[in-house]
Amino acid sequence: MPDLAIQAFIPPVIFANTGDIIYISDLTSNIGDGRSAETIVRYYISDRTVVDVSSALIIGERSLRSLAANESDESLEKPFVIPEGLGQPPLYLAACVDIDEQLDEIYEENNCTTNRAGMHQMPFDSGAVVPVGVAPSTSQ
Repeated sequence: MPDLAIQAFIPPVIFANTGDIIYISDLTSNIGDGRSAETIVRYYISDRTVVDVSSALIIGERSLRSLAANESDESLEKPFVIPEGLGQPPLYLAACVDIDEQLDEIYEENNCTTNRAGMHQMPFDSGAVVPVGVAPSTSQ
């Protein structure tokens, strides 16, 4: 039986504004012992430190091909535009595979990954941040 999981997801936190283009990468794996069917990986964005995919905005998605046991599929730097309706940066992202639970899997609770920024209280200097993976909006 297959078991899909997002093994890597970048970026979990981004400093961008409405209309900016961001670049998302993920590595999704079948960590089960059977072949998976095709499905989708969906990306979410929120202005809350813990992304709740039931209420977060969908920023985009990609198709995921059928994966053999222990096989992975990588998507690098796929561009998406920051939608309206969010607060000020920082913004938080999450990725989920088989979000609609269409596939029978060994374990259904490992299909989403989110940032953990809200769990760490670290000193933060926004002036020291260089936005990586962000292209400024070209609209004036």
